[in-house]
Amino acid sequence: MQHVERQHARLSASRTERFMSCPGSVRLEALMPYEPAGEAAAIGTAIHELSERILNGHEIDDPDVNADHLAMAQEYANFINTLVPNPRKKLIEVNLDIGLKSLHPALGGTADAVLVDGNHLHVCDLKTGRVPVEAENNKQLMTYALGAMRQFNAPLDIICTMHIFQPRAGHSKWTVNGIDLINHGHDLRNAAALALTPDAPTNPSPDACKYCKAKPICPAMRQKVQDNARKDFAPDTRVTSEMIELAKLAEDWADAVLTAAKKQLSYGETITGWNLKPGRKTRFWKSEELAAVALKDHPQAFTLRSPAAIADLKIEVSEDLIGITHAAPSLAKDRAKKPQD
Repeated sequence: MQHVERQHARLSASRTERFMSCPGSVRLEALMPYEPAGEAAAIGTAIHELSERILNGHEIDDPDVNADHLAMAQEYANFINTLVPNPRKKLIEVNLDIGLKSLHPALGGTADAVLVDGNHLHVCDLKTGRVPVEAENNKQLMTYALGAMRQFNAPLDIICTMHIFQPRAGHSKWTVNGIDLINHGHDLRNAAALALTPDAPTNPSPDACKYCKAKPICPAMRQKVQDNARKDFAPDTRVTSEMIELAKLAEDWADAVLTAAKKQLSYGETITGWNLKPGRKTRFWKSEELAAVALKDHPQAFTLRSPAAIADLKIEVSEDLIGITHAAPSLAKDRAKKPQD
């Protein structure tokens, strides 16, 4: 089954960090319209699917497969295949809903790989981004590990090592025991129950809000940004860690609001006083070598110039040599209409 076809639990393991920190995010995200996955998520899905095929022994002979994606998938597959010499079990793309739903019916998740080596459980997660992600205290991985422990009826004295493997950023791991996972389960169950209540509290923070879809409509985030914007700082105030956290929160909120505004306007909805200004059109040479050949009889264009500059010189060249790109559209305030005389 392909990743895009899988049904996700309402409280999936990938959202654990967010709903444990900000229970109200679940209610707010449910109010947001559906959006297809972005480019980064699509690339991640493609690499996961390639690695799954490799680990299941399938040949990848499709000439259309991106070579970089295939290389990352192969690197991850090599990591899994050499992590434990002779595992008692090596499970790929393991659905852990049974184990997690026995803790709370809204929980669920699929681990990329689970390896059993005697009394040692290895839970692995492939991430394809460039920013390093740490395994230590990673709530998503602890939830996978807890689900595996419950689903496989592992004993309390089990040892579990959680691995995050990133082809672009390295390998991070963290080891806990069964008691640690049971304690996480208590916190997880309480957080899940709270997150599904109608008045679940919101608790904005840079980490909790980073991937939350509800940033544009979150009243708590907006209020926190506004409250801190009103604070007065003396000229000699030194920047603190708290100030940076608040600034990052404001930056994330502003970016989310502006992005949502652009989407709203692009869908034909209106925002009083604002419109969407088309991105600037830029012309470029498809091939500078061919353009240089076309301009060889024009001394004034001896140093190759842009297509726009060549047009200003009244030199005709084939449109086949020229490509066009459009910058992203931007928000612009409506100009006030001047009263008629």
